[in-house]
Amino acid sequence: MSQANNSAEQADHQPLDLIALWLVLWRSKWSIIGFTIAFTCAAVVYSLQLPNIYKSSVLLSPQESQDSGLSGLAGQFSGLASVAGINLAGGNNDTAMHIEIIKSKDFLYDFFNKHNIAPLLFAVKEWDKNTEQLIFDELRYDGQLHVWQINNEKNESFEPSQYDVYERFLKLLSIFQNKTTGLVTIEFEHQSPSVAKNILDLIVADINELMRQTEINDKQKSIEFLGMQLTKTSIAEMKNVFYSIIEEQTKLMLLAEVRKDFVFKVIDSPIVEERKSSPNRAIICIASLLFGGLISCLVCLVLHFYRSFKTA
Repeated sequence: MSQANNSAEQADHQPLDLIALWLVLWRSKWSIIGFTIAFTCAAVVYSLQLPNIYKSSVLLSPQESQDSGLSGLAGQFSGLASVAGINLAGGNNDTAMHIEIIKSKDFLYDFFNKHNIAPLLFAVKEWDKNTEQLIFDELRYDGQLHVWQINNEKNESFEPSQYDVYERFLKLLSIFQNKTTGLVTIEFEHQSPSVAKNILDLIVADINELMRQTEINDKQKSIEFLGMQLTKTSIAEMKNVFYSIIEEQTKLMLLAEVRKDFVFKVIDSPIVEERKSSPNRAIICIASLLFGGLISCLVCLVLHFYRSFKTA
């Protein structure tokens, strides 16, 4: 009995015989080849059904703050200006803030509603390269009337929620800043290269306009506040301080009125890309060939050891 146990333990601790494994695989070669071919063919069919995705990008230069005149007053009047809600010293990380504003729900929700982005993300069936037209899924969205269809099964509209649009949009949007040059790159992916380009144009235009209007409104409020303070003081020196700050605030407000590229200046405009960025069908086919072969080999080995274990 002990000899049988010893022989069983020795068998369990015997190293795997690579030649024996190779013979097992060789005997099952036709099954392995057949499974690999079937797996690869399925992957090829799947890759052909995937729509082409085009990526457009825009290179931006952050605009410097125009608070140079105010910064000269910072040392002398910063305490007083802070009471009026004015930052005389300016900001050091405005670009990072502007990038976060672009990705914020407040900005994007308004962007979606203003430009009707939801159908472009949830209702596009394909893009016709010959006519350069979007083809919508008519079961979900009526491209002629621009209305969402009703899902009869759930008795509700196919229209996605704002948060669903927000989540999908962020997956297609990429924003990063070169720490060396300070330049900002924004990329967007879509089935239509024209849509990808247009969305980037709209993002840049909207963020510039939003920050420009915000700056104008802030300056107007500051000027109104300082004007009120002027009427409340009779000290000549204090009036001179208020007049100096009002003058600088007025200059900045006028500059904001005429500057269209308020926070970002376009260095390299987005274009309608002719080459798709994904999917890489060659990589999919090669990966499926390797993965299918590996899986089929593992299955053959597992079945072989399972049969050996049952007959032991």
